Amino acid sequence: MENVLKLLGKPVVSIYNGTLEGFVKNILVDKKLKKIAWLEIFDDENQDEKILDATNIYALNNDAIMIKNNEKLYVANTIDTNCINPIGYKVYNINGKYENKITDLVFDEKLYVKSIVLQDDLLLDEKSVLNVGNNIIIKTDETVKIQYFKPKSKIKLSINKEEKVEALEEKNAVIIKSHPNKILTAGYEFLIGRKVGQNIYSETKQLLVKKNSKITNQIIDIASQNGKLKELTTYSVI
Repeated sequence: MENVLKLLGKPVVSIYNGTLEGFVKNILVDKKLKKIAWLEIFDDENQDEKILDATNIYALNNDAIMIKNNEKLYVANTIDTNCINPIGYKVYNINGKYENKITDLVFDEKLYVKSIVLQDDLLLDEKSVLNVGNNIIIKTDETVKIQYFKPKSKIKLSINKEEKVEALEEKNAVIIKSHPNKILTAGYEFLIGRKVGQNIYSETKQLLVKKNSKITNQIIDIASQNGKLKELTTYSVI
């Protein structure tokens, strides 16, 4: 068993790539508090943030978190995780009484949450959790279910014929889902390890890559997303 708080600050090392990817900044679990899903990582050397799919973790019980490779390591803010860090969440019962707050999570080797730790080393019974909201946990006894509070009727809106046609067209429209941008290195691996000779800016004058930064997979990815691979190559120095 391991505690979430003990993971914070641990180095993350890629076994296949042989690189230190950064240090754990935050832990994210699914909204049902069942399993650790993502790790937020800060790369101190390059001053950038990444997010790691927890399924890529190989080992985490010792001094460093070892990951298989950096295939499932993404640039921060390119992934909608729909997950939370419940540490600090306040616990209220169904009658509105404040009971405690979450201070830690205990999980097993498969990253499943086994215990929800409260102040004074008390434990929150998972079966008593009625709902997980924004910064709060609502607790109840087993006889009350969340369905009891579900709205019984939907608001019906009258729509005219044209609106019906538009709704039908929208329903039948082809939806193209964009996939998160993975770290792109194909064809540009030769840049890794070089330094950037001058600042590289986006079209809106936002600083993308700082001068003297060591080129990594993530920097190549950022340059690729902003159409700056040519500049990155030009300004790279050995």
